[in-house]
Amino acid sequence: MSIEGGPSPEFLTEKYADLHKTPEVDKSVQKLRREGEKIPDKKESRIDAHFRRIDRALEGKRGFFTHLVKDKLTKDFTINLQKEDGTEDEGKVEKLANGLFESEKEVLRRRGMGAELEEYGDTISPEDYEKYRQQIYSQKAEQEKTLGVWIDYLGSEEANFYPTWFKYLALRSLQKMGKRDRDVQDYSKRSANTLTPFPDLSREALALTLDAIKKKEAGALIDTEKEYTEDEQEKIKELETVIGHGDFAKLYAHFQNEVEEARREAKVGTAGEWRYFPKGSDPQVLKKTLEGKGTEWCTAGGDVCASQLRMGEFWVYYTYDQDKKPANPRVAIYLINGEISEVRGVYGKDQDLELDFVDIAREKYQEFPGSEKYEKKDHDMKYLSKIEDKIQAGFVLTKDDLIFLYEMDSKIEGFGHGADPRVAELRKTRNPKEDAPTVFDCRPEEIAWSEQEIGPQTKAYVGPLFKGIFDRLAHLEYIYTAFPEARIRRSELEIGGKTAQELERELEQKNFKIYDYARDMLRSKDFTTLRNPETIDLVRLKVRDLGFTSGATTEQIYTRALELGLELCPAEVGPHQRLKDTDQQLGDWHLIAMKQIADRIGIPSVFRLSHRADGLWLDHDWAYPDYSWYPDDELMFRLRK
Repeated sequence: MSIEGGPSPEFLTEKYADLHKTPEVDKSVQKLRREGEKIPDKKESRIDAHFRRIDRALEGKRGFFTHLVKDKLTKDFTINLQKEDGTEDEGKVEKLANGLFESEKEVLRRRGMGAELEEYGDTISPEDYEKYRQQIYSQKAEQEKTLGVWIDYLGSEEANFYPTWFKYLALRSLQKMGKRDRDVQDYSKRSANTLTPFPDLSREALALTLDAIKKKEAGALIDTEKEYTEDEQEKIKELETVIGHGDFAKLYAHFQNEVEEARREAKVGTAGEWRYFPKGSDPQVLKKTLEGKGTEWCTAGGDVCASQLRMGEFWVYYTYDQDKKPANPRVAIYLINGEISEVRGVYGKDQDLELDFVDIAREKYQEFPGSEKYEKKDHDMKYLSKIEDKIQAGFVLTKDDLIFLYEMDSKIEGFGHGADPRVAELRKTRNPKEDAPTVFDCRPEEIAWSEQEIGPQTKAYVGPLFKGIFDRLAHLEYIYTAFPEARIRRSELEIGGKTAQELERELEQKNFKIYDYARDMLRSKDFTTLRNPETIDLVRLKVRDLGFTSGATTEQIYTRALELGLELCPAEVGPHQRLKDTDQQLGDWHLIAMKQIADRIGIPSVFRLSHRADGLWLDHDWAYPDYSWYPDDELMFRLRK
């Protein structure tokens, strides 16, 4: 097998001797053979066919394919707390709870805290058991979140610079990577009962891992023009051994340590200058300016750097070192075809811009096409800086400040990947219950925190949903299951008056994307529309808002919603809501709770509205009655008349 830009076939086939026999590989081979390809029944040829099919899926249906991979690996990799019938595995949860209980007691023993240890007793009290149970489900949710970060990144266009064999190696290695030990630069082994989240994603460490593997395969791990100390030579020998064993976990942990050490040594100050690295220029020039700087940029890896400069160009801002030389990279602007593709900083593993560098970055990126999409990021970073200053000075935050900080109208957008860590840091300084009256424009006693507290004076409700809540609290603007993160959103939508063909045509004319399977649903005989227009009330909520903190099946969700006074949406809500919601935030998606319509292969499906990097989509999702949904998955129901 020839893996372009990658190692010889022995690298993967020796580490995963069963790879060519797996059902996934067999399925890819059979499909390509049906399409007319002649694929020899050899290990290398079968694996090559599988990786090529993955590449095709990412090119053609990236979002859908990534969603399927995430769904499968989440089920396979994260801790399973359910029996085959979908009910909680109480025996397993009890065993895990006892493990947490004994771990806490062991900590007290080692600290010599005898009196506190005595209070624990020999068995878990019912109250403590429930506490541990919630911890277990929280840990499972964190596992799903941290694993999802890896899958989303490796499935994104940004990760196109990584070869498929390397993505496979990374994801399969994650399944066995437990807790990181910084001293030995390795990860413990993950088992089926491990509660530890998956490793943090460091893009720079990942790129350096790929670099090291490819250099070893090319016999270039040692730079012949450089002199090494004995310690450095010893480290290189260790790396060669680790790579030879295909030990991704140990290699990745090694480079994580390097990146973090470099970041701790980074210089402060904002004075500096921009440097330009044109398309097609020598990648080693740019790479050497990033070595050992702890930027977390994947560009620090030579292979990724070379790929990026083949496609685009860089402007990088360096602050001056003690010798007044531009030595410390702080901002990178990457352009493809002259238009901005990325703006990155060096704050945290998600590469956010440091607040002091926002204006410096803005002054430069405004020179290029595509800068308008960064205006909200710029606004949010400046507002976040303003709030940080107010909190540090002891000033009172206004309603607008709190709505922004708690992301109640929209997500705070930074220049890095994922959420800006400063948001969580600032929220830790706040007491949401004390802030709620300011947000709701009312007195503390006018907020009901349970059904029993609801009275004539109630202006806001924060608590569990209950039967009849939407009738009883129809006059309230604010209904939350938890403040500030769990608002129940209500809206109106006009449906009817258009045929399925007219809706499909209007979606296309307005440049909405329609996934093939969603188009099948629009053209199904089961998709109907009202002849005359009608305004309906909609409610958007999360699975956990319905009381399912560990997830639930489609049937369980629908049943619970009906009990609360909601009902399924007419199918036409999907395209009508898609046409209406032109301001949907990038990365946001939700399902339309509706009677399922079979797609082209007969699977019961519902509409899914999403905003991906390539536009606003009318998508679809499979929704078997026993299909499981995550606690944070969102659905839109109709409010019962």
